Amino acid sequence: MTVPLPDLTAADLGLVGFTLALVLTPGALVGAAGGLRGWSLVAAAPLLTYAMAGLTGPWTTALGIPWSPWVLVSATLVLAAVVAVVRVVVTPGRDPDRAPDRPPPRPPAADLALAAAVAVSALVGAAAVLGGMGGLGTVPQDWDAVFHASGIRWVAETGDAGLFGMSQTNWFVGGTEIFYPNAYHLVGAVVRQVTAQDLPSVLNAQTCLLPGLAALALAAFVRRFGGSTTHAAGAALAVSGLSAFYDMLWRGPLLPYTTGVVLTPVFALLIVEFLDAADRRARTGTGVLLALGTAGLLCLHPSMLFGAVVFALALVVWRWARRPAALRREPLLLVAAGLGGLALSAQQIAGSIYSAASFPPVDWPADLAWTTATVELLSFGHEADTPQLWPTLLLAVGVATYHRLGELRWVGAVAVVLGALFVLAASSDAEWVNAITRPWWNDRWRLAGLFALTACVLIGHGLAQLAALGAALARAAVPRHPVDPAAVGAVAVVALVAGSGLLDLGRSQIRMSNNTGEGPAVSSAEIAAFHALAEIVPPGTRVLNDRNDGSVWMYPLAGLHPVAGHYDATALGDTDVGLLETRFNQYADDRAVRAAVERLDVGFVLVGRGFLRGEQTQRAPGLTDLADRPFLTEVYRNADATAYRIDRDYVPDRP
Repeated sequence: MTVPLPDLTAADLGLVGFTLALVLTPGALVGAAGGLRGWSLVAAAPLLTYAMAGLTGPWTTALGIPWSPWVLVSATLVLAAVVAVVRVVVTPGRDPDRAPDRPPPRPPAADLALAAAVAVSALVGAAAVLGGMGGLGTVPQDWDAVFHASGIRWVAETGDAGLFGMSQTNWFVGGTEIFYPNAYHLVGAVVRQVTAQDLPSVLNAQTCLLPGLAALALAAFVRRFGGSTTHAAGAALAVSGLSAFYDMLWRGPLLPYTTGVVLTPVFALLIVEFLDAADRRARTGTGVLLALGTAGLLCLHPSMLFGAVVFALALVVWRWARRPAALRREPLLLVAAGLGGLALSAQQIAGSIYSAASFPPVDWPADLAWTTATVELLSFGHEADTPQLWPTLLLAVGVATYHRLGELRWVGAVAVVLGALFVLAASSDAEWVNAITRPWWNDRWRLAGLFALTACVLIGHGLAQLAALGAALARAAVPRHPVDPAAVGAVAVVALVAGSGLLDLGRSQIRMSNNTGEGPAVSSAEIAAFHALAEIVPPGTRVLNDRNDGSVWMYPLAGLHPVAGHYDATALGDTDVGLLETRFNQYADDRAVRAAVERLDVGFVLVGRGFLRGEQTQRAPGLTDLADRPFLTEVYRNADATAYRIDRDYVPDRP
């Protein structure tokens, strides 16, 4: 059953359009200055945009320059000019060892057909995301969303684009610093600053673009490695129908991570653009772009580097095995570009090392048999009631005709490695398994999404082979009449996609409807309480709340500063925050509690009805039994939330 599509206002469409333009334009300008053209340029543009934002923000903050749209515009213009000048001053002498791997030009009709496939996939993906959520302004209810929304608001309001800045929304006591790469949030902050739209809409505007960006990346990737237009179109269409892709967008949602997953194929594309450059001038420009792309992945999410390495290793091993002479220069070229990217992202690397050393690793339990995990992976039915039949069949066709993949045969190795990592994470808690899957938080859902994106290349290949078979049968059936194979292939693709349910919009919408709506964490009544309390609480005064309910959303939704700004209490147990969460209801008799309230400038308390997890029923110990406490005055109540003012002048009666 298909979930009804949402009603989108003109403002909603404008917000999505502006977000798309912002994601594409800065990177496109820098990419063009570096020598990229055509599909490679458009596909690489988002990665380069996030790279510029993620690299510029921390440095400008260190220099005392607040983050703003003008900072991003200035960085774009300066970097584009620098890249263009560098290319001009480098002599264009030809490289005698250059590999002639660039695919031949395609007719304009092929580009138009491929663009249409990408557009269809993007529209289906946006319909799946927004149709499942119910609207652009819907609050995502799972763990990560509030941190991303709070981070965007923090940067937009304070201009603090430092790598530890937005963690102040939750970790503001005890000297605790939490690192999180913030390229995603810096782009979102510009959207917020320019449009002044609510934070859920800003989040969801980026989210609904991700299926389309994935389709664009896959189309350009397949095309760059010589795949047919039908193959590229099939890969682009496949991604918007796979449940594993949407599982990254409702569970968590894993927004920066998924953005990095979407752009990982672009990293491989930049590698071949660099290595296949026609001369030194072109190689210099694409080398700078490859370094920026490397940094861009790190600025989005630390685990992206490991996924990119899997792609890169498979690519270069395949390349060098077929062309041993390239080993004389290409490894050194790649090392130089890689070191450039790592140097650009030195702050992000230092932050990742600090976090890895300072906080315990996350361990998701392995609760599947390896056989079950394998079946779920290959049938695209992870944690689903039913498998996805058509993608599985097309994947089987793609594997059966693997020898026809041409320059993309190395992708099979990537799929095998990522699939094996998923099976291991799902079925084993062995120490060595936890060690090799730690870059992905030992989380099989993340690996399933990365595998699904890679599998789209094989699914698209399977679809293209069936289309080619259809063209051959058509020629055999009507030998006396000229039949255009491309036209027959296009018709076959349309028929297969439309008739097979490959896009499966209803299934995708149902997946996206998880953790949205009235709860489990935050309801419309609780949101109304946030806004009502915002009219009462003086600026700078904090509101005590239970981090396990929806009240953590009060900052991104209403601008209130909570004591608990996120569901995560890591490193906060022995601080004033932890003290209040466990003993605030002893305020009348506990001097330590009263002192903590003064130090944190806590003036109000808000208790919501819902919890992050539906099965959870236990309130934070310090926030139980607050009704009728003499040091509290009720200032607001509705069906789902109650707010109190703390009488900080209260003096307990003593005998």
